Amino acid sequence: MANELGDDPMSFRPPRRRRGLQLAMGVPLTLLVLAPTLFAAWLVWAPHVVELAVDDGRLDITTGPSLLGGSRSIDLAAVASVEEVRLRGGKRVAGTALPGYCVGRFSYPELGRVWQATDCSRDVLVLRRDGEPPLLLTPPDRGRFLAALETGAGYREAQPPPDPGAGFLAVKVLVLLAPLVGLVVPVVFFVAPARLRYRVEPGALVVTTVLGSRRFESTGCRVRRHRPRVGMRLWGTGAPGYYTGLYRMDGTNTKVYATSVDEGVLLEGEKVRVFVNPDNEATFVEAMHTLGGTH
Repeated sequence: MANELGDDPMSFRPPRRRRGLQLAMGVPLTLLVLAPTLFAAWLVWAPHVVELAVDDGRLDITTGPSLLGGSRSIDLAAVASVEEVRLRGGKRVAGTALPGYCVGRFSYPELGRVWQATDCSRDVLVLRRDGEPPLLLTPPDRGRFLAALETGAGYREAQPPPDPGAGFLAVKVLVLLAPLVGLVVPVVFFVAPARLRYRVEPGALVVTTVLGSRRFESTGCRVRRHRPRVGMRLWGTGAPGYYTGLYRMDGTNTKVYATSVDEGVLLEGEKVRVFVNPDNEATFVEAMHTLGGTH
């Protein structure tokens, strides 16, 4: 009664399937899921910088994470006025609005459309230029910044890193965990099928999957080879080469643990209906008859 697992004649595995369809679907789906989640995690956790520099009659503004960072250079001669304003509200039109980092195009009732690179506080400096939207800034040392605007040089400073607070920190942690969810796809396609095992024990069938083991009492049950009529999946996993969970099979609910639902072995009793596809079906059925207590 030997099988592929050698030293344990009562342990069986499903047949190895060709992996062409698994690769054709698994690789693109893995990239499709992982790429956005990894990018989102990087975007949230990457340092968000706002740096202001005044030199040679120009104001240079550098913003953003390193890969997506932007820069603006403004001729100070075009600045018509600078004033301090307390904002009353507003909304983001295009850009980024994270705690302590608001960069892009926004709109405010008292100012209309603006471009800003601020720490999201209400008290801002507004630079006005003819024919251009107002520019909103929150330099850490406003006195030195205003003096530099007058002289046209002598200022370079970055906003302190934003303090996200407990709420946004929780969001950052969740975003960091998102790529782990994306790893479910390659696990289902490439790892889980190889972990599927069936072990015949006295009066029971133990099925091992990547998530653990399930024990099904088999004494008095019927076991037979079977070609099922498969309906819908009620819950669980359904991917090429890996089917686990509760399925509608032959018009009734059936627990399925198989790499193929074309044919296999059905264990059926008063409270048990399990479909598996061991590599050596005849040997598996014999083991269930002699040790598993089936008929």
